[in-house]
Amino acid sequence: MRCVTTRGLRLASFTADLLQPLQQNLALGITIISMPKDLFLPTELPWAELKGRDLEELLYWLFDSMGAKDLEWRIGGAGSGAADAGRDLEMSFYVSSPDGDLVRQRWWVEAKGRAGTVEPADVKHAVVNVASRHDIDVLVVATNSLFSNPTRDWVREWQSNNPRPRVKLWERTELESHCSKNPIAVVRLFTKALSSQGKLEVAAKKLWDYAAFTDVPTLAALWADRSSLEIDSRGLVALAASEIANGSVEERSWAVFVDEDIVLDALGDGLINFLYLLFRAHEAGVRADPLVRALSYLLLVATYRCGESVVSDLLERVWESVAEREYPAEIRRVVVQPILESLSSELRDVCTSDCARISTKPLVLSDREVRTYLQRLSIGSDHDAKTPERVLMFESFDEPCRIGLALDKQCHCPFGEQQDGDRDVRPTLELVRLVAMSRHPKRE
Repeated sequence: MRCVTTRGLRLASFTADLLQPLQQNLALGITIISMPKDLFLPTELPWAELKGRDLEELLYWLFDSMGAKDLEWRIGGAGSGAADAGRDLEMSFYVSSPDGDLVRQRWWVEAKGRAGTVEPADVKHAVVNVASRHDIDVLVVATNSLFSNPTRDWVREWQSNNPRPRVKLWERTELESHCSKNPIAVVRLFTKALSSQGKLEVAAKKLWDYAAFTDVPTLAALWADRSSLEIDSRGLVALAASEIANGSVEERSWAVFVDEDIVLDALGDGLINFLYLLFRAHEAGVRADPLVRALSYLLLVATYRCGESVVSDLLERVWESVAEREYPAEIRRVVVQPILESLSSELRDVCTSDCARISTKPLVLSDREVRTYLQRLSIGSDHDAKTPERVLMFESFDEPCRIGLALDKQCHCPFGEQQDGDRDVRPTLELVRLVAMSRHPKRE
């Protein structure tokens, strides 16, 4: 019998000391997620009740989603001479000039919540109020209803003689269009108004733009409506990370539900943007563990479904898929090794849990997680502050390996071997697939 000591997994601690030099030496970037149409249901927004503060709040989050800077909500009351000084919101946008410089534009926004149409007098007051200011470029007058034809005619005539500031009239149809393009604004106030596809897009945007995870009720609702969803690679990463952040991915194994190509795309997308996501999480004060474990989950399912050759090739070639950006070998290692280590540690706990040859206790999974872990192959804390735990493992030379490895007194269980250096990708994936296929055979 052999007795060895293995250390518990300590996920790569991407603290500020490590993130800062990486951020300085690697030009990280990410394509902004384009929002398709039909992400929310206009009829579910209570347009008739959107008046006063409610309309102003919707506009605030809408402009926030559109990238407004120096955004200020001036809550000043109603009526002429109120403390809001003629505008409910003010902000800045920075637009590119023909020669490439960024030019600051100042915007004022006036909200007009009405039961009927907005008449000229309501708009005249806002326009005259801003006309005396020479530092305002755009005035938006927004309403939950409609502008009357005389109102539009008056603005058109005034604008022909006064090119600055530019006056924009946003009525309900324009607001619906802007909300559709920026559903994150709607979800802050009216979650019910989002379609299932809209909720998925918001889940993706929350992770990739804000390093935030989606709540369990939303995940459960999406799973119930999964057959109607168009899940892309970044949506899958967001769903997997959110499930793990909320406890586990066994109940809703999204990577088993989608096509194999989406799993591979999600794994590749997650790898090349891994450091970007860590920077986002670090800036937001969000723990990085769900991101690492989500990619190890995608790696497990991809290897199980597609084979170690396909996945090993992906891990080798994905870095070349990003145009005009290089990923040096050290950066690749920093990304891949924590994910391989996470997956290997999890499978070590699963595979040794009922093995007659090996006696030990789990390193990273709880007893419940060990029992349910392989359900993720079917549809159906602060690591930095912890010292890596060492665990005794006893290996019986008289018992065979549960998954069929040819082991003896000279060739030991690979999960009992101390891993001091980097893990080799191909042998690790071969072991991953062997454990997964032996303990959870595919059902044809």
